[in-house]
Amino acid sequence: MSPQKDFYQVLGVAQSATGDEIKYAYRQLARQFHPDLNPEPGAGDKMREINEAYEVLSDSDKRARYDQFGTADVPQGSPFGGSSGGGLGDLGEIFSAFFGGGMRSGGEVERGPHRGSDLRANARVTLEEVATGTEREISVNRLERCITCNGTGAEAGSFPAMCPRCNGRGVMRQVNQSLFGQFIQEVACPECHGEGQIIRNPCASCRGNGVSRVSRKLSIHIPAGADDGTKLRLSNEGEAGLRGGPAGDLFISLSVAKDPRFERNEANLFTTLYVPYPTLVLGSTVTVQSVLDMHNLSIPPGTEADKQFNLRGAGLPYLGRREKGDLYVTVKVKVPKKLSPQERQLLEQLAELQNDGSAPPADSKKPSSKKKKKGLFG
Repeated sequence: MSPQKDFYQVLGVAQSATGDEIKYAYRQLARQFHPDLNPEPGAGDKMREINEAYEVLSDSDKRARYDQFGTADVPQGSPFGGSSGGGLGDLGEIFSAFFGGGMRSGGEVERGPHRGSDLRANARVTLEEVATGTEREISVNRLERCITCNGTGAEAGSFPAMCPRCNGRGVMRQVNQSLFGQFIQEVACPECHGEGQIIRNPCASCRGNGVSRVSRKLSIHIPAGADDGTKLRLSNEGEAGLRGGPAGDLFISLSVAKDPRFERNEANLFTTLYVPYPTLVLGSTVTVQSVLDMHNLSIPPGTEADKQFNLRGAGLPYLGRREKGDLYVTVKVKVPKKLSPQERQLLEQLAELQNDGSAPPADSKKPSSKKKKKGLFG
């Protein structure tokens, strides 16, 4: 250690700094100059200098000797010199902040049952199915536990054996060196790939995987009032779990097919009804088709075209509720393309009556014949 160095200046703190202030300053500098985070030349030398200063100032006994004599007689050969203050423990916290994990001395990686993956599927339904709710059957391609080996992955009569390389732990320890010193890391065993066991005689059906892909038909309930994007969840109907773990879930997204008769807005429906001109003028009761039923609609005399009527409760159910939406009916004039002779005659008579004498009828517009001039003889 170089007694000429001012460790307080190295860490950028006052000589009266508290332990927490020294710790905070060290963390900030470590983030700035650690070689794994700072590729600039000289970052490693600067980090060693910071470690040396923190080694002394984080230990109350060494700091007292340093303040009195300018040195703390830190043993050489270790960047921490066996300090009992904060060095190794604090450094583990900082290492965790950098790399997402701490300096580990052992312990086993979590193993055991693994939950299966969730699956997603789509289902297309009709407006009639939405109006009542119904049961539908869909096909799902998924991984299921192999029925031949019951998920063990081993041929009948045999069983998986403990991995001799990791002794069934599924992990192996690696010792690494860094500027912070020696730390131990656990990695998946390359022999058993983290399983902790090896299958000597794999099942012929699933090739040792313990699961196999199958196509399965499932019955799903379409709720009344479902709309585009409605999500259904079937628990435990997803991919099979590993090592006896539970299966995932199946999520189904619904889409409702368009019906040319209606426009939909949540539970309300909109439709157009074409009626003859006399129906609007004279008034009448007509029938209107909803999704499932026929309804009577009273049209009062003198109704104008494009008038909208509201049939309450004739729409779709609200999802999860007993109430229903409404059916909105817009009436329009139905103009015939062809007329019978009688129809044409009646319409012409109507046109004459509605003319009110403001103009002569069509047959009265013929020019009158001119009188002949009398000759000399009469």
